[in-house]
Amino acid sequence: MKKVISLLCAGSMVLGLAACGQTSPSGGASSAAGSQAEKPYAGTTLRVVSMTAQVSDGIQEYLSDFEDKTGIKVNLELYGESELRQKTTTEFLSGSSTIDVFLLSPLQDMAPYSKNGWIEPLDTYLDDPELNWSDFTAPKEQITLSGTDSIGCLPLYSSVQLMYYRTDLFEKKGLTPPANYEELVQACEKLNDPSNNLYAIACRGEKIALTSQFSPFLFGYGGSYIKDGKCNIGSAESVDAIKFYGKLLGKYGPPGILTTGYSQMTQLFNSGTVAMAIDANALYATLTDKAESAYYDKVGVAPIPEGPTGRQSYKQVVWGSAIYSGSKNKDAAWEFMKFVAGPDVAAYITPKGMPSFRSSVWNDPRVKDVMSADMVKAYSVINESDTTNPYGLPRLTSVTEARDAIGEAVVYSIETKGEGKDIEAKAKTAAEKVDQLLKNSNEYGDKYTY
Repeated sequence: MKKVISLLCAGSMVLGLAACGQTSPSGGASSAAGSQAEKPYAGTTLRVVSMTAQVSDGIQEYLSDFEDKTGIKVNLELYGESELRQKTTTEFLSGSSTIDVFLLSPLQDMAPYSKNGWIEPLDTYLDDPELNWSDFTAPKEQITLSGTDSIGCLPLYSSVQLMYYRTDLFEKKGLTPPANYEELVQACEKLNDPSNNLYAIACRGEKIALTSQFSPFLFGYGGSYIKDGKCNIGSAESVDAIKFYGKLLGKYGPPGILTTGYSQMTQLFNSGTVAMAIDANALYATLTDKAESAYYDKVGVAPIPEGPTGRQSYKQVVWGSAIYSGSKNKDAAWEFMKFVAGPDVAAYITPKGMPSFRSSVWNDPRVKDVMSADMVKAYSVINESDTTNPYGLPRLTSVTEARDAIGEAVVYSIETKGEGKDIEAKAKTAAEKVDQLLKNSNEYGDKYTY
């Protein structure tokens, strides 16, 4: 269900009316002119479509301040992720959308949205000193319009993969957070206790959802989704990663792992069913919430283990904000964009498991005074790693279909505990399917522009 929020402070409304309708003597006219100069977009109404919760909580926290400062009225529509994507796609295809600003998930949406011409390039806006573009650390590859060097969205928050573990169980078994895959398996052997409904580890096992969590293992073995414009999931390195992920979840994961996504994995850890979990930094807020978890005070955080080619995570731009190319209020929309990516919203969302791409946020007392030291350290290790990959998903227009094809091979490996005789064949079949998707969208081989 859509939630609509329309906020405009009475003071802003009065100023807007004064600027538009002042007929008193010259002193009053001068005052009105000054107000209008300070608020050049006063009286403008923006239509913004965003996600429920997450970054939108930060937007709502400071929205009245933005409206007071600018005189801009914001109609904020909130949707679930799939509803948001359906809403923007349907409206933009119609050619008559009144949307001004929208949130998008760059790895999922940037390719199709930019190829359809729905995103306004931001290059002419980035020199705005109020933005301080140099403060952002997002991988530029993820936020550029397809086939260009133009920035298409402002990055709002990042996702890196971290390891969460039960500190009490690790202490009981004399364990420290595993530094590499060999130590990870050894820890699984010591922690796995199915007879007492305790399983060593949970990662995402649902066919499409798993690709983002499988990625660090894929990269850790030196594999990749796409290489030289062709799907590389059938390579020897990629197959080794598929086998290891299958062994990890097939041998040491809980029952029902094949239907496990983000929310299910959260429940498994919070209920005490698993001793370790590897997932995004956003998981931290829920795992340490006293109202959500029976083990909120027994959660440790560590960098993900290193694979044969090192610690290979990725820094993903989870959500960004963009201006619709058909907007009639682009300059006013930019004012809102600066606000959404600004320091107040950044400091609000970062401690809640949505780290801003602003490097200055880590020195903000609203952040450093409330986040645990091990969380900040683990995030920093991953974030600063020289081996961090920019993409956590296969990069092509038909990304959902590609995730589905690759997921089939990984699911088979989980089902067979990484030992199935057809793992390599299924990986090659997945590669053929993805290659066909690339060909269908004219992105195969030397036409691959990502």
